[in-house]
Amino acid sequence: MNQYPVHLGLNQDSIDMEQKLLSNFEQICKNQTKISLKSFSIARTLLVNPSTSDQTISSILQNLETLSTAVSASNPQFYHLHVITLLCEISIVRRHFSPRITTILHSLSLHCPNITPRAAGLALSTSVSIYPASASNLVSAFSEGTEGLFLSLCFGSCVPVRQRLLSDVEIFNVRPSLLLTVLTGFTKDPYPYVRKAALDGLIGLCKCIVVEDRGMIEGCYLRAVELLFDIEECVRCSAVHMVSEWGKFLVANSEGKSKRDWSDALYVQLCSMVRDMSMNVKIEAFNALGKLGMTSEYILMQTLSKKVLPITKEKTLHGQLSRKHSNLPASSAAGAFIHGLEDEFHEVRSCACYSMRMPAILSAGFATGALGLLMDVLNDDSVVVRLQALETMHHMAVYGHLKVQEMHMHMFLGALIDMNSSIRLTARKVLRLTKLHDLILFKLVVDSLIQSLEKYPQDEMDVLSLIFDIGRNHGSFAISIIKEFFPEVDPSSECNWDFNNSKTAAHLVLAISIPLSHGKQQQLDSIPSIIYSYAVTILGRISRSLTGVMNQDTLLAYLSHCSRSSGLHPIEFMKGEDKMVEDDVATKIDTQITCPISVRLDMVHNNNDGDFEVHDNADNYIKFILANVVQIWPLMKFGCIHEVLTTLRSWKEELATFITDPSCQSNSHLTFTSQYLDVVKLLSKAWWHVMCPMDLICKESGNLGYILQKLENKLRELQHRFIRLSKEEELHIQELTHVASTLKSSIFDESAIKKLEFFSLKEIIFHENIKYMDAEVDVGDKYKYKYKYNDWLNPIPFVAGLPVGIPLKIRLHNVPIETKLWVKMTMYEKLREYVYVDLKQFEGCEKVREFTFMPPFHRTPKVNCFVLRVCVGMECLCEEEVDGFRGHGGPTHELVYLCKEKEVFLSMVGKKG
Repeated sequence: MNQYPVHLGLNQDSIDMEQKLLSNFEQICKNQTKISLKSFSIARTLLVNPSTSDQTISSILQNLETLSTAVSASNPQFYHLHVITLLCEISIVRRHFSPRITTILHSLSLHCPNITPRAAGLALSTSVSIYPASASNLVSAFSEGTEGLFLSLCFGSCVPVRQRLLSDVEIFNVRPSLLLTVLTGFTKDPYPYVRKAALDGLIGLCKCIVVEDRGMIEGCYLRAVELLFDIEECVRCSAVHMVSEWGKFLVANSEGKSKRDWSDALYVQLCSMVRDMSMNVKIEAFNALGKLGMTSEYILMQTLSKKVLPITKEKTLHGQLSRKHSNLPASSAAGAFIHGLEDEFHEVRSCACYSMRMPAILSAGFATGALGLLMDVLNDDSVVVRLQALETMHHMAVYGHLKVQEMHMHMFLGALIDMNSSIRLTARKVLRLTKLHDLILFKLVVDSLIQSLEKYPQDEMDVLSLIFDIGRNHGSFAISIIKEFFPEVDPSSECNWDFNNSKTAAHLVLAISIPLSHGKQQQLDSIPSIIYSYAVTILGRISRSLTGVMNQDTLLAYLSHCSRSSGLHPIEFMKGEDKMVEDDVATKIDTQITCPISVRLDMVHNNNDGDFEVHDNADNYIKFILANVVQIWPLMKFGCIHEVLTTLRSWKEELATFITDPSCQSNSHLTFTSQYLDVVKLLSKAWWHVMCPMDLICKESGNLGYILQKLENKLRELQHRFIRLSKEEELHIQELTHVASTLKSSIFDESAIKKLEFFSLKEIIFHENIKYMDAEVDVGDKYKYKYKYNDWLNPIPFVAGLPVGIPLKIRLHNVPIETKLWVKMTMYEKLREYVYVDLKQFEGCEKVREFTFMPPFHRTPKVNCFVLRVCVGMECLCEEEVDGFRGHGGPTHELVYLCKEKEVFLSMVGKKG
């Protein structure tokens, strides 16, 4: 029998074949004394064929029900598993049979005396996963039976079944109070994987229940602490995770001094596990440490020193140091991060670097002490560890806690000439945010960048861009270097200087950044004007490096002006004769409109009492952004487009650190803010193209058209993917949509520009109840469908010219049931198909709706293999109708896509000779 799904047509031959297979299946089932696997193969062949009629499926279901009784009577218990597996497959491909299948499985698991524990467990798990919410007449009996059977199997003698049921405990309808008792009891089971499953169940339980008895929370936490010293590695890993989760739960339910004491105890308890012999346990411990917030300063400082500090010598906390020691001395945290950074496994060292990010935000003192350790890590043999250390430094720099001293700089600058390109790139990212406090450090940095440029010419664009940035940030230091450099290129000197070498290019870029430096005005006469003429000779190299700052025409105009200026500041050049540089020319205007990001982030991330609460922190940061995004709009009108884009980019990178699940209620606000920043960024770019009143910059309509198209798409997403927007928010989005439309009209009608003269960005105020619509799409059901991984090695088979079903597992978040959803399948731009998804046919609620769906793709090509790109889109019913979809049998309005495209790999079924 062919193992691939065969897509039969609806002609007479296919009907006859279907009837023949069904007849063979029924004949084998009637011969109950000789039941073979052949009957199950025939049934599966009919099931996977999408053309098989419901009448045939019903007949198969009836025979399986009869067969399950016969199997029970004749006692070949092995066949129960095959019957249950087939019933499960029917529920996937034909969901309207789910109530009947649930009844069969329920009866089989509860009323069949000869069923094995393994088969009973499979029947129970399957019936719970496909249980139809519409079958209200079965609710009470089903719930009681499920709970009783679950407990019976858990306390039975079959260990694998017990372990599996405890691993999937969240799908069973067991009362939380009873489940808490059962799971806590099984943490003492003699089998390690059962103890692990019980711990994992308790971890999931603490995230979805409300426990008012603080003593019970403390008891669960201390039970997890006991299991930190279990002899089995897998149990200790789960125990570390449970200590972290229940510890945070306990801290949240404590008040006053008790809250601080438990927080410190939790941190020290996890620190004690970083010396475990198991690599996985140490990794779990450092991951947990990286997620903790509020901790006393002295404990954080103790983690950076192996020598016990005087303040921690006599202190003891709630917890356990070992099986024999019931007290937890605060000195257990001594040198925790040092042990991690010196560990033999690079995975542990990398996790230790990552886990230092959170305490570096909480404590500037910790960040200063940690910097020395991280600098030593830059000599690590592992690229992954070195990269993670640099990423942590970058994180510290973003929050304004990176204070680099001269003793550190020599080790850090070695990363600029590292063989790995990612290391070099990340080191340059750190330098962009680093404030250099004296001329010696500045010279070291510039010389190292020049050395890096000479050794790795492929990095030229980013290196020269960095030199330009640090020159603008340290104008007075840059002047000193250029004054030393000028005699070397002075035509009156006898030196034959090569203007094409890397050192010259770097110094020229540094020179042209000085008039644009931040802070006090740097007069043009500080630099010999001929320097700017020299820069024109390598105009192409410089303009490629400053692509994000100014284009080549603007750069040429700027250099020409500077080369003939005598003490005139660039801002006067900007105001004269329709000339404006496409960059943020920093002048006294900066004091009014520049955002000191690092300082303001400190205000957001540190509250008055030193506590760090991520949720409140995220809300504060959202308010900070929405309040200040209005203030940067005047900066954009002054032509400082680069400053605007840099600020928006920094804010968005910060927002990304808070977002874990975009569909979550709290994260919906973060996602909205992030997309709103995208809109402001694109609007700023489009505004610059249209409103900049200069002749020097060529307005490229193609580029502007691309920006405006992206802007329209982003605005459409804001309007349709976020539900429960207030009237004020909707009006604000509509106003921005109208501005985008006006900017688009100005490409062909310059009179439209006058309509925008008085436009100014207004502040948007959040309301609490917005939700973000999102979707996740996977190919096949990860557990129940035969295509576990879909790639070129495991493609979906198809027959050329015949439809092929694409098995999809779709998970929707915050999607109302009345939403018109479409699955779009694209082979190439002009060959795409749409299939409508009726949400009323699937179970679930608006918050989360998960189901399997098999849309057919009809126009299969005559090729050996091909790739489909699949995604889920929502029809915007309030938009005007469009004709673009009608030729494809799809929606009549524009679509907003709720997920990224997923690639589906298909391969033609080979012919048999």
